[in-house]
Amino acid sequence: MEKERSFNDVDIDQLTNASKQKDFHNKIIAWTKSSHQRCKTLRQQVERQWYLNLAFYVGRQNVSQVPTTAAGMNAGVRLYIPPAPYYRSRPVINRIRPIIRTELAKLTAQKPTATIVPATGEDRDLAAAQAGEQIWDSVYREKKIKSTFSKSALWMLTTGVGFMKTYWDPNKRDKQGNPGDFCYETITPFHLFIPDMLCTDIEDQPYVIHIQTKTLEWVKANYPDLKVEPNVMEANDILNDSFLQLIGAVDFQRNAVLCYEVWIKPGQVEFMPEGGMYTIIGDNIVQFVKGNPYLHQQYPYVKFDHIPNGRFYSDSVINDLISIQREYNRTRGQIVEAKNKMSHPQLLAAEGSIDASKITTEPGQTILYKLGFPKPEPMPLQNLPPYVIEELQRLLQDFEDISGQHQVSKGQVPPGVTAATAISFLQEQDESMLSTTFNSIEEGFEKIGFQTLCYVKQFWNTPRTVKVVGRDNQFNVLSFVGSSIGDNTDIRVEAGSALPTSKAAKQALLMDLMNNGFIPPEKGLELMEVGGVQRLYEEIQIDSAQATRENMKMSTVTDEDMSIYLQTFQGAPDPMTGAPTLVDPNSGQPLTDTMGNPTAPPLIVPVNTFDNHQIHIQVHNNYRKGQEYEQLPQRLKDLFEEHVNQHMMALGMIPGMPAPEGAITSGEAASGDPAQIEMESQQQGGVPSNGPESVGY
Repeated sequence: MEKERSFNDVDIDQLTNASKQKDFHNKIIAWTKSSHQRCKTLRQQVERQWYLNLAFYVGRQNVSQVPTTAAGMNAGVRLYIPPAPYYRSRPVINRIRPIIRTELAKLTAQKPTATIVPATGEDRDLAAAQAGEQIWDSVYREKKIKSTFSKSALWMLTTGVGFMKTYWDPNKRDKQGNPGDFCYETITPFHLFIPDMLCTDIEDQPYVIHIQTKTLEWVKANYPDLKVEPNVMEANDILNDSFLQLIGAVDFQRNAVLCYEVWIKPGQVEFMPEGGMYTIIGDNIVQFVKGNPYLHQQYPYVKFDHIPNGRFYSDSVINDLISIQREYNRTRGQIVEAKNKMSHPQLLAAEGSIDASKITTEPGQTILYKLGFPKPEPMPLQNLPPYVIEELQRLLQDFEDISGQHQVSKGQVPPGVTAATAISFLQEQDESMLSTTFNSIEEGFEKIGFQTLCYVKQFWNTPRTVKVVGRDNQFNVLSFVGSSIGDNTDIRVEAGSALPTSKAAKQALLMDLMNNGFIPPEKGLELMEVGGVQRLYEEIQIDSAQATRENMKMSTVTDEDMSIYLQTFQGAPDPMTGAPTLVDPNSGQPLTDTMGNPTAPPLIVPVNTFDNHQIHIQVHNNYRKGQEYEQLPQRLKDLFEEHVNQHMMALGMIPGMPAPEGAITSGEAASGDPAQIEMESQQQGGVPSNGPESVGY
């Protein structure tokens, strides 16, 4: 019999394991805090520039930086506004903010166009790639990724680098109530730390430390069994407190807990050779995962660069504008001081002739002086030299040259330039300075899209509904699971698709194309994107919209629908042949044609007398040429074929035969004038499409 272990032996084993676990726990926390402090020290100089940039952006442009060693001061500097004499004019004419606003508008004007490259050329992968594109478009709209990116772009423009975090939260629920959902957050550069300042790609960093401050209420709600005490000031432990005081955030309380979220690449840290991630709240490890928990095996952070400089933290245009802004404000202040002196000139008076303390700036004041002394006279002043005013113009030119925002970018045509081609060229030259920024944005959206599709593949174990917009701008709701996209997660953003486009130039081009007959008017109105035109376009496209709804209905007919429909018209078998007969469900009489011959039941999607048959034929045939139609079962393809044949017979055309001489073909129907199509349709036996829509569509 096996010897029983004593109670003391068990206690010793448990104590040993607990001791090892505690040592490992303390080792991780010590390494994390020391690594955080080392990363923080490496970028001290960069942070100082960030504080200065932000101060100038918010309008605190008389600020100065002084070194400090006081406890609690971040990065060893203090921001303050030095005092000045009462007569010193220090105006702030903030020309940096409009420059940043203009760049922000350009960077967020367009949604980058994304497509998915199929893993293979097989039909299954082609369909999966199309499903992935639909999922990405739906997530982009539903999660308001553009709004989140706008916040990251503002940090990118002011500090030089911005971040977005994309991850899967299993504790959230989507709009359908399914467990788990996508999350997209803006991460400031102050909250993210890396060890290698010369490595520009975040994926090449050995580890990333993301620090946050969480309130005690948040900790209790998410970790009810965790006992922690507040250990930081909620705001100023990450941001410099002197900067927060400068912008008016002075209410600091030690009311939050510092949290570390650490991601490590494989082979970089001794205690995690396989890589992984862990989370520390206070001095407690609340999450520890070996290896990357995500299928994409990347950091869940996306980096956006403004002006590359060969280092991880890129530069901002504000870096180069600060000195110009200071000089511009100083020059404007000198002009104001000179104006004040001329408005209130100093007096020259003999000593003892007047009581200087009684002289004020009151209008119409009487100044008494002693007889025998010369009367007081204003001191003669010199006008400002012309070069002072000229200096302002040179500074404004420097603003334009450095920011790349000249007159043409502000809607002002330079003197002597009248050709539209020349104006467009000048606009392109200004935008070319942002080409590297746009490239970074497009690469960042590729990474966001790739990680999103990987989350779909990894976590969508049950069908989830997705709202999509079809090729005819018709909304639809589809159901997908993770296997719907397979390995088709290679999303590509079209180069240059993030660049802003001129609506005026686009509308002028479309008008020229419509006037010359290269595109039909209804297509031009669709592409023009002018407010108020959409209503007109919808009225013109009412027939196309009706035919599109028919496509959707016919493509979703099930076997059960077909069975019920046929049973509705099924009569007793023919007594002579035993063949099934069809009856009118309303009258109970056999269905026959005009010659008395038995006929087939009406179509599930009928051809109406008020249909514009030519446009219907064109829309149905366009759908039948697409990939979605190719994947339909043969019974539904037969349904489409019969439906189109009915339209052709309504026009007096023989199915499968060329159109009669003088008839409008389907291609002409798509590109011709709707009024002309309607008139010629009536001449060929069609009925105008101004009646009510078909019931049940």
